Amino acid sequence: TTAKKLLENGEFQQPNHDEESPSFDGRNHLSNWGLPECVVDSYQDRGIRTMFPWQVECLTVDSGAVLAGANLVYSAPTSAGKTLVAELLMMKRVFETQKKALLILPFVSLAREKMFHLQSVLRDAGIRVEGFMGSQSPAGGLKTTDIAVATIEKANSLVNRLLEEGKLDNLACVVVDELHMLGDQSRGYLLELLLTKILYTAGDKVQVIGMSATLPNLSDLSNWLKASLYTTSFRPVPLTELIKIDSTLLDTNLKPVGAVRPTIALPNDTDNISWMCLETLMESHSVLLFCPIKSWVESLAETIAGDFYQVGRPDPGDTDPDRVEARSRLQAQLSGDRLAEVLEQLARCPAGLDATLAKVIRMGVSRASYI
Repeated sequence: TTAKKLLENGEFQQPNHDEESPSFDGRNHLSNWGLPECVVDSYQDRGIRTMFPWQVECLTVDSGAVLAGANLVYSAPTSAGKTLVAELLMMKRVFETQKKALLILPFVSLAREKMFHLQSVLRDAGIRVEGFMGSQSPAGGLKTTDIAVATIEKANSLVNRLLEEGKLDNLACVVVDELHMLGDQSRGYLLELLLTKILYTAGDKVQVIGMSATLPNLSDLSNWLKASLYTTSFRPVPLTELIKIDSTLLDTNLKPVGAVRPTIALPNDTDNISWMCLETLMESHSVLLFCPIKSWVESLAETIAGDFYQVGRPDPGDTDPDRVEARSRLQAQLSGDRLAEVLEQLARCPAGLDATLAKVIRMGVSRASYI
């Protein structure tokens, strides 16, 4: 059994670096990258005013060739801020060339989320952002769209249509999020075909930007895409990766560094997953769990919520000091008022509130899966 425990203290957020720090020459400020003031203000409303040093380096790689329209392949750990680099480049290309951009994401849920985000950021900039995903397509199609956010299949159809109409040069930029999907057995070939058609037909007239947190063959991909290459291992929040075998914890070199020793018994917690989550939660941190399939996500969320309920429910007859302490610390972390507010907001959503989700959220647990 392998488990990764992610501890995050507060929300991930771009830093507000000191303007006079010798590490920066002003390029770390979003306001110095040629974006309209309304766009800069939108980012500032989200707490993003400056960039990390690696983001500036990535944007200026190869003596600024990427800013001039050269292709780019880059890799950075999760939460490092990859998306901001691609958004900035894509927006600059749209504003400067008055052409269109295509943003490709692997899943409908991700594409929809990104569409809403960009619509909000560009709401006052006169740029129309629309989604092409599942059964959704805007009235007027790509003709009336400035930035198209699409899944792989929809993006391939859009590129085919542009080729048929001889209008591929209407595109200024194509961004591929999760570029490692090229290796996907069922859908990777579509993404490869799409990029091949762009490279063969448009040459350097369409800027291709690919990003991912995990790219094992970066140099090969950058050579194929004739792209500048940038990699970083920067993380804004330290992440310790451990491997759990039975109750033993090992580091990434498989050296034992500790053990999981629950102080209270959780009958359904055969792999100590609930205990590790509980232990982390009691320390005022959050936990993010990944499962390979949707059914595992749902069942694990219900199991953990059930275990939390057993630990946290009032029981005057239970005087075991370990359980009393765990109950008190868990109750201190779960705010009934805030959880009730979350439930109320979800209930007002167009899709309504799923019964299972409502049950687990009451115990501070949520679930999400790609669709």
